[in-house]
Amino acid sequence: MVTVDAPSFFSQLRDWLEILYFASGVVVMILVGFGLWQLKLAKDQISLAKDQLETSKNIFKAQSKRAAIEAAVVECRRYSETIIPDSLALDKFCKDHGITYFEDVVFNKTEDGFSVSAKNVKKEDVEKLAEAEELINRYMNGLESYALFFLSGIADENIAFHTNGKQFIQSAEKGFKIFPITNIEKEDAEPIKALYYMWHKKLEAKRLKIQRKEIDKKLSGYSDKAIKPIVT
Repeated sequence: MVTVDAPSFFSQLRDWLEILYFASGVVVMILVGFGLWQLKLAKDQISLAKDQLETSKNIFKAQSKRAAIEAAVVECRRYSETIIPDSLALDKFCKDHGITYFEDVVFNKTEDGFSVSAKNVKKEDVEKLAEAEELINRYMNGLESYALFFLSGIADENIAFHTNGKQFIQSAEKGFKIFPITNIEKEDAEPIKALYYMWHKKLEAKRLKIQRKEIDKKLSGYSDKAIKPIVT
């Protein structure tokens, strides 16, 4: 009769360790697979978040642009409804009181700014204009408020330039002529001057482009063909 020895403790321990090793491999594979799935999910969420952020930025840009356009339209309307009437009222005041101040003041645009000379202004005209102080202040404040909207970027400056850029430049120059007889500080008029310089350069560039186009058109009709001399 053959006797079978019972499994030793170490033999059983080895078997259990092998089973645990195999099971741990399965668990590790499951955990790795779960980790990869979580990683993919995280990447998808990040990608979705980026898309949502980009969409939000585009919506914000579109809304900001629309708001800037709307603000420009409002400011251009306000310009025609308040600043122009104030300018006309100032002209009427001068005409009714025989004031030639604005004709006597000499305004010159220079390379780096402008100059205003009031040496030909009559003293009595200055005294008469003092009676229109409220109108003058309202006119200058209107120009400054108008300029600030576009310099700050709240309103679309390009739309306003094409709408009444030339008119604003004329209005600003009229306002600059008032400087010698008012208490307007240099910094108070900075917004008006900043927009004036900007739009003056734009108008000058526009004028030069038109001139260049006309010159190019004329040059296209000329021929540089030379007549060869007769060789004897």
